[in-house]
Amino acid sequence: MISKITYRVFGMIFCCLLLCALNAQDAATVYEYDQEDLTEARDGIDYSDDVKELKDEKKKDSESNADLSGLGDALGFLLIGLLVVLVFVILYYMLGNDNLFRPSSKKIKALDLKSIEQIEENLEEHDVAYYLQQAIDNRQFRIAIRLHYLLIIKELSTKKIIKWKRDKTNRSYIYETESYPFANNFKRSTSIFEKVWYGERDVTEGDFSLIHAHFNTLNQEINQVVNE
Repeated sequence: MISKITYRVFGMIFCCLLLCALNAQDAATVYEYDQEDLTEARDGIDYSDDVKELKDEKKKDSESNADLSGLGDALGFLLIGLLVVLVFVILYYMLGNDNLFRPSSKKIKALDLKSIEQIEENLEEHDVAYYLQQAIDNRQFRIAIRLHYLLIIKELSTKKIIKWKRDKTNRSYIYETESYPFANNFKRSTSIFEKVWYGERDVTEGDFSLIHAHFNTLNQEINQVVNE
């Protein structure tokens, strides 16, 4: 009885081993078939178009980044340019056009009658004090007296004490200032200016020093009235 059971067990084991061997052989065959199909299928595929597309996309990305970089640089230069213009405009209005474009040379061109007339025609736009100093440096004392008187007129106009107009007479300005404490000094300064300028009198350095001091005193009196 034992031998029959043993035979049966060995028989079952043998059958199992045989079935496993057959399954392994079939699997190997299938695997080899799949690998062959896969190899053949893979060998038949052309990847060149995909590679080209990837290269084209990379090139487009690079060009796009380059365009963005160039645009950023252009905007940066534009911003710098605008800042430079803004600073220039601020300086122009803070310093005034006459101050900003003054000649840097120490050699000052002598003023003539035509130059004085141009200054007087646009009195409020000119730096009269600058031209006054120019006349003094050139020892043009008669012209300096006229410029100093124009400087007084400009200060009166700037401080709204008088209404300046090119064709108004000095008598009109005397009338407009007669209610102010400096009225007498202004009237006297007007008389001095008219005698020197219209009387065509020669002015020495000593004469100019006295007249210049008197005009400076009048300037101070005008400023005191405005600042009270």
